[in-house]
Amino acid sequence: MNHKKQPLQKLTTPTSRRAQLPLACYGLALVLWVVLGVFQMAGDAMAGLQEYTLEVTNFQLVGLEPTGAHGVLQTTDGDPQLLLDEVPGAVRTVSYSADFAGGEPREMCLYYTTRVGQPYSQERRVFPETAADGSYRFTLPRGSIAALRLDPCSPDEGKSLTVSFPGGIITLNRAADLPKGLDYFIPNWYQGFCLILYPALAAAIFSWLLALWRKFRA
Repeated sequence: MNHKKQPLQKLTTPTSRRAQLPLACYGLALVLWVVLGVFQMAGDAMAGLQEYTLEVTNFQLVGLEPTGAHGVLQTTDGDPQLLLDEVPGAVRTVSYSADFAGGEPREMCLYYTTRVGQPYSQERRVFPETAADGSYRFTLPRGSIAALRLDPCSPDEGKSLTVSFPGGIITLNRAADLPKGLDYFIPNWYQGFCLILYPALAAAIFSWLLALWRKFRA
């Protein structure tokens, strides 16, 4: 009976061994992803994220001027900005609703700095997502945020836009925008792509190195 099983073992054992390395890489990636989610959850809890509601008048206006109507601003150049030199506490999200008259904005983004006096840079900026209620939501990286610069719109050259903020407010850490529970462990489409691609690449590299090592060892 053992003699009959030997050919089957010869066929299945190399295949199972080849499968062990990819499975190990995917298992390690899953463990690291769960550990990262736990650390992020703990970090947000320790940061004590609180919701802050700010009037647009709490921001320093650059390239914008009030029209007299509550929450309505008029652009005066091609690079309008709302500056907040001191954030009131830990910040993870910035949310607001806005309507535009006179055209559509070419670009909307949020710049941030991680220390006092640091200049704004394209390496430290995020772009908005559209929430279910139609509002704009910017998600900042975890860590210390010192100052914010909101670029609500970029009008076409030589044109002016009227930006209306309903209620005249911008919200930091809106409760509906903050991750909760399983949100820390469910990857978005890009993260899911990385979780599929990189363990496979790692397995291929390790397999190649192992084959190279065996060749030189022989």
